[in-house]
Amino acid sequence: MSKMDDIRDRVEDEASSAQYGVVEADLFAPDGFLAAVNAVTITGPQMRAAIETIAHIPVRSEADIAEHGRLLAGFASDYGFSPAAQAGTALHARAIAMDRWCNRYDPFGQTDIDAFYEAGARAMLVVTAEGPGFEPESFGALVQSITEMPY
Repeated sequence: MSKMDDIRDRVEDEASSAQYGVVEADLFAPDGFLAAVNAVTITGPQMRAAIETIAHIPVRSEADIAEHGRLLAGFASDYGFSPAAQAGTALHARAIAMDRWCNRYDPFGQTDIDAFYEAGARAMLVVTAEGPGFEPESFGALVQSITEMPY
């Protein structure tokens, strides 16, 4: 069995047959993965809670990354995202992108944390050399814009 079959089996188990068709069409089309994860609506507080769900497991191996994915799939299901498998994948991709951006552009954590989570939930993921991520300048500008909002 190929890895692709494993993924399809897992997605099929977590989604109804109608949902599965939508997920498969999104994931396996050109640019489908990014389109699928960018289509999931997430709020800043949900993004923060998702990251808090995985924060206790430092990434030292691929097994740790897989555990993050498992925890976020459960998180998405518990929070009522539908389909949960697609939302869990979106949360995971965004968490990784946020971590990369923070390590590279805000290593001392000087960014407003609420604005950071809100931007992480809203910004479009793009293809980078390291995988899905945020366009650095536009993500930084979004964080700054949210920071300056009077609310």
